[in-house]
Amino acid sequence: MDGEHFNWDVFAFTIAAQAREERSLGWAHIALLVYGALAQRHSDETEFSIRLSEMNLRSGMIADFGEREGDFVLDSAPIVAWVQRLTTMPLEEAARWMALEDLRAVPIEKLRAMRRLKHALKILAHALPKTQVEQKHPELVPWLQFRTRLV
Repeated sequence: MDGEHFNWDVFAFTIAAQAREERSLGWAHIALLVYGALAQRHSDETEFSIRLSEMNLRSGMIADFGEREGDFVLDSAPIVAWVQRLTTMPLEEAARWMALEDLRAVPIEKLRAMRRLKHALKILAHALPKTQVEQKHPELVPWLQFRTRLV
């Protein structure tokens, strides 16, 4: 088998499921390596979907085992950096868009950006009880409070 037709997406998903089921940091490490490699090969929606799976696994492992700075699996820094990259507009601008009665007036690229950010903030919020993110990154606190208003 030359690997040409190997389904790496399914492989990553299967290993991540195994990591969750067994609460295994070893399996999580492997899944995160595969997710990272896959994400680098794609852009836009596909990359976001892969990163969403990657960060969801990280968040779940941190929720189970607690945060460990510098640990490949249990450090919240990759999640924080991902959320920060997705924060592409000021909070005030997002609030203005969300205050509109008719969301059809919001440009589609703004809606997509806010939707992605909402998913990312949900993943970050899941890991928060086991991290120091709010203390280390107070700039994210208003976004975390605002996330329920995002589309």
